[in-house]
Amino acid sequence: MKRIFLVSVLVSMCAFASMAQHRAIGLRLSNCVEASYQRSVGEANFWEFDGGLWEFGNGAQASALYNWIIATPEWSPKGEWNWYLGVGAGVGMVWGKDYMHGDEELGCFVGVAGMLGLEYKFWFPLAVSADIRPVVGPYFGDGVHFNPHTLSGLYWPTLSARYTFNN
Repeated sequence: MKRIFLVSVLVSMCAFASMAQHRAIGLRLSNCVEASYQRSVGEANFWEFDGGLWEFGNGAQASALYNWIIATPEWSPKGEWNWYLGVGAGVGMVWGKDYMHGDEELGCFVGVAGMLGLEYKFWFPLAVSADIRPVVGPYFGDGVHFNPHTLSGLYWPTLSARYTFNN
């Protein structure tokens, strides 16, 4: 009986701890349209998972990044500003002859993703951010090539809007 009680208390504590984690869900817009989900890890870090259409409908991509909040400037009396920096992985598939090397019509890419951004969390459950997220890696299609298209995250800054839970 004591073991059952102890296990139920531990399970309840884990459930409450997971519910207390900050989360956000929303959209990222630039040369891609992506659904975005953030999950807090501790007080100053978070995971970000994104996926959607890329290069104006010429492909699809997904990424997972671990981000560190590197600064929290006090720029406004309400809300919260955060500078963040992250690293992770990106994968995707592209189609169409305009994008590809040569005459191929289908290919894929994989690479290391980096992120640098600035976020503002309002005093109500909304966060907006601007960031850059290049992906460096090979492109597989008619052979293996370096993929310069995924570096577009350097010169296509992304604007995001997310609904925040447990703000």
